[in-house]
Amino acid sequence: MMKIFSLILSLALLIAPFQSLQAAPQKLDGIAAIVDSQPILDSDIQARFNVVKSRIPGGQMTPNIHRQILNQLIDETLEANYARSVGMQISSDTVDKAILGVAQRMNLDLNGLKQVLAKQGVDYSRYRDQIEKEILISNIKKEIINKRISISQQEINDYLSSDTSLSKDKDEVHLRHLLIRSSNPDEAKAKIEAIAKKIHSEDDFINQAIANSDGQFAIEGGDLGWRPLNQLPPLFVRALDDSKTGALVGPIQSNAGFHLLWLIAKRSPSTTIQQQTKARHILVRPNEIRDMQQTKALAENIYQQLKKGANFGDLARKYSEDQGSTLQGGELGWTSPGTMVPEFEKVMDETPIGGFSQPFQTKFGWHIVEVEGRRKADISKKVQDAKAEQALVAQKKDVVLSNWLGELKADAFIDIKE
Repeated sequence: MMKIFSLILSLALLIAPFQSLQAAPQKLDGIAAIVDSQPILDSDIQARFNVVKSRIPGGQMTPNIHRQILNQLIDETLEANYARSVGMQISSDTVDKAILGVAQRMNLDLNGLKQVLAKQGVDYSRYRDQIEKEILISNIKKEIINKRISISQQEINDYLSSDTSLSKDKDEVHLRHLLIRSSNPDEAKAKIEAIAKKIHSEDDFINQAIANSDGQFAIEGGDLGWRPLNQLPPLFVRALDDSKTGALVGPIQSNAGFHLLWLIAKRSPSTTIQQQTKARHILVRPNEIRDMQQTKALAENIYQQLKKGANFGDLARKYSEDQGSTLQGGELGWTSPGTMVPEFEKVMDETPIGGFSQPFQTKFGWHIVEVEGRRKADISKKVQDAKAEQALVAQKKDVVLSNWLGELKADAFIDIKE
């Protein structure tokens, strides 16, 4: 239920929007590239285009879009192959839960999801394999980050006293990003300077990112979305300090290469953490033998038992399907604003201390929440250190993952076909 699970459930993007997944006559499949004896097919590129079409500026399969998708598939193949080579595996149960999460976000059960996929000409087994691959890649990236990034107490202390410390943990920027990598810094610098001269508007930046960027989000015009300012690389923060929205920033040199940024917008939310809530909940989910309506009916039955005086903890241990809290009688501990998904947090905030809510739905299933207490947020040194460490890891992870991918490419056999 925590926000961390939403990272896995973001795999819903693999099938959204469905209206873009139109079945159409296909030519005989060809091989677009070979990565360590593993082929990437033309149909793989077309399938990925169908998925991301709505997020691609222009929405057309241009040669540059084709190249970016192929590069993306090559990167994913290398990352997944490495994960498997070190013995990493994803259980069927984990994949099933991720797919069920996608279905729930669309207000469907599993059979409903399969029917939608079938109507759109999407093979379910192939879709399932892609979900497994995405989870595998996510997990191996987390392992690489944990192994290669170590934050010392001195770094934390320095960060807390810096201009980009927790005092700016609410400031956010919406950026576009263009990256040029090269083993020859002079060539990369000349290339990015030539690109910068062609950029006079955001549309220019989008076109140049799609055509030239080596960044992760090149296919989407380099759109990074909203990012907390204190979690960006310090080089970016310094470059953005005096920049106005609608402006080109850079070139900026880092260990990963040369960068250009386009500052779309800035924001500084006025909300601050004022209190924490101690709560427990009961969660029931739809499954293979219980659809969404039956799950809602079960939640209502539990609610009626609570109204008659049943013990909340006992019912949580009996019925709740939240693995992290069931054995503790549904206990969630003290939570801060922004920790839970918005639907859950809204109901929790509206529930009085000592009371419990009516059944309500989130993407995870049907919940009943009981509020046990409220207090002012913990702003102890331990909490500050934890937030600082999180921000420092976020600053470093993009470079670490970029270098790791470069190592994989250097050791791999990659044959791109005409």
